[in-house]
Amino acid sequence: MANGELLVMDPTGVYNLSEIAGSVKVQQPWNNGASTLRFEYPRQGGRRFENGSTVTFTYNGANIFYGYLQRTSGARERFQCTCADQLRYFKPTNTILRKEMPLSDWVNTVALQVSDNDRIRLGSIDSTEVNLSKKLFDSQSHLDMLYDGIRENLGLNGYWYTLYDNFGQLDLVDTLDLRLPLVIGEESLCTGFEYTKSIDDDNVANFIKLAKDDKDAGVRKIYIAQDSANIARWGKIMHFEKVGTNRNDAQMEQLAQMLLALKNKEAQTLRLEAMGDTRVHGGSGVKVELSQEGISGWMVVESVTHSFTSARHTMSMNMRWGDWT
Repeated sequence: MANGELLVMDPTGVYNLSEIAGSVKVQQPWNNGASTLRFEYPRQGGRRFENGSTVTFTYNGANIFYGYLQRTSGARERFQCTCADQLRYFKPTNTILRKEMPLSDWVNTVALQVSDNDRIRLGSIDSTEVNLSKKLFDSQSHLDMLYDGIRENLGLNGYWYTLYDNFGQLDLVDTLDLRLPLVIGEESLCTGFEYTKSIDDDNVANFIKLAKDDKDAGVRKIYIAQDSANIARWGKIMHFEKVGTNRNDAQMEQLAQMLLALKNKEAQTLRLEAMGDTRVHGGSGVKVELSQEGISGWMVVESVTHSFTSARHTMSMNMRWGDWT
């Protein structure tokens, strides 16, 4: 691979596969699990490496992937490898009682539960202020616990955070700060697209119903936020949630209105095929210009697959529209 360097570090030494590795793909999701690196190389001149070996990949001097070998398949002529970053080690389930605390503290709390694994390294963790509610996570994965906190924080103050492995360190960053000075469109990098608008999506609702149990009074309180005009257009699309929190009535009503503002719009998704840019990862923001669909604005990269060959770097991206507001 002309511009890439792929290194495997197993107990016997450091091996540079840059000259023989092929079909190199890096998939990076947004708040949806670990990033993965897949590649293959010929048996002739190669060897089977031990699972758990450290693997790094850089391209044109840019840090792309830092992770660990999870699976090796051997065929007659080639080995195929799959690697994952440190978020893979947050997949096991656990039971944790979360006290009221900010999202940044919650990330540290969950990380401590898996910190006996020396591959967990926290990096830049943005300081968040609003407290998440007290909640029991029973037999849930550490990843689900973290993403639950990110979603609750979004509903409380409108800030959407991205948790990702930044070449061996785990960062929690305001997604707005991940915008890139990059335009993708018919006149810039884009080689193909597919655009969809839908109200048949779990993230769409025009009727919000929140429930909170008042144990002292022995009653369940209900809080409603709705858009009657939109209900007339789409039909009633309800989002129900039981909220375990000590927030007062005014705060609960505010939460219902915040959720309505987030969900009371069509889900818009866009798949883009483009020439590669090493700065793009899950959670990145890019400006999209597609005159055929009347699109001009910022979007979030929901997932990206980078493909590297000896001659080219391309990327396929699933985008999310409207999340900057």
